[in-house]
Amino acid sequence: MATETERENHHADRLTRKTATLFFCIALFMVSLVMAAITSSKIQEFHFGSISVLVPAGTLAFGLTYLATDVISEVWGRSYAFCVVLIGLLMRLLMMVLILYALHAEDVFGFITVINQWSPESQEAFESILSTSNRLNLAGMVAFAISASSDILIYHYLQQRDAGKNRLWLRNNVSTMVSQILNSLIFITAGFLGALPLAAIGSLILGQIVVKIMVAAFDTPAVYLIRNFAVGRPLGDFRG
Repeated sequence: MATETERENHHADRLTRKTATLFFCIALFMVSLVMAAITSSKIQEFHFGSISVLVPAGTLAFGLTYLATDVISEVWGRSYAFCVVLIGLLMRLLMMVLILYALHAEDVFGFITVINQWSPESQEAFESILSTSNRLNLAGMVAFAISASSDILIYHYLQQRDAGKNRLWLRNNVSTMVSQILNSLIFITAGFLGALPLAAIGSLILGQIVVKIMVAAFDTPAVYLIRNFAVGRPLGDFRG
């Protein structure tokens, strides 16, 4: 028969629903953060009736990072969410290093070359997709660090203030919308001021804010569903 210690170790090795959900949220955060950084160089134009605004293609992916941190804040607490944000910043730095390697390794290391089929046109297209300026990278990282931290702090404050009042929807929307607006103001201003006309900068800020607020509003049911799955509640339970 198994000893008490063996039974405890066997139980500890089991993957629980709550732990699996944490892995999912961390993966969602990291993938969305990387995709936002890679795809934001493409600018799309959104048309809302007679109003048109400019929106970086990575805005939707970036909005999903807030969905992940809000669920982590709700289920596991502020410390877990801050840890994920810090690791995300480190992964963004690592991503920059790996992209620089892919772009310029053969120019730096004499023992690395490219195959004959890789033409100068291929390299130019490769660089146009992956290469971003140091200014944009720095602006994005600073904006992300400030806005993501603000999101967690606002969420935690509202969670403590409204304990027992069934206001998850409120803290999810308020924390995400405020921090997303803050992110847009910092990133667009720091990244493009002086490089683009003020009208274009204003359109980029407005476009990001509009799309990010829409994402924040529509992700609220997802926060409930993921929270409910993690803690074993019925998926349709919208209390809390």
